[in-house]
Amino acid sequence: MRFAAKAIRFRKSWFIALFPLAVLAGCSGKSASFADPKGLLRDYISESFSAESLKDRDALLRYLTGAARNRLAAWSDQQFSDAFIKSRRQLIKLEFVDFKESEPETVGITYELTYLDQGRGQDTKVIQKKIAQLVRRDQRWYISEVKNLKEMIEYKNEMSLP
Repeated sequence: MRFAAKAIRFRKSWFIALFPLAVLAGCSGKSASFADPKGLLRDYISESFSAESLKDRDALLRYLTGAARNRLAAWSDQQFSDAFIKSRRQLIKLEFVDFKESEPETVGITYELTYLDQGRGQDTKVIQKKIAQLVRRDQRWYISEVKNLKEMIEYKNEMSLP
């Protein structure tokens, strides 16, 4: 009996010691990225490629401010669905190319996205080079603008004549 009581107290003490760590680990996922501009951009892109319903628009709007937020908020449900839900895109790679701090609260991040776009044809690979402008407000980062710099499309087994 004494042994069982000691074992129960031992388990309780381990639970009490480890529970706060488990809570912190669970909470540190998405909210931690808002403090890091690259992490925020990475999370936004990941969520945009995994959108499954119109409810995901609200999740994407959390990352945006200014002109970028206004554009996405103004899209009709059909536009959002076509661009994020129905599009058959699969992210292959995100690579950060350049990081520039133009002001203490503003950064520009140049990055390349590589993904498969089944909507353009079987195994069509798209490589886009973009620049994102991010601003910090209230101790967190937001995407304020994204511009396309270059896009390259590779069609598998596609023949073309000059």
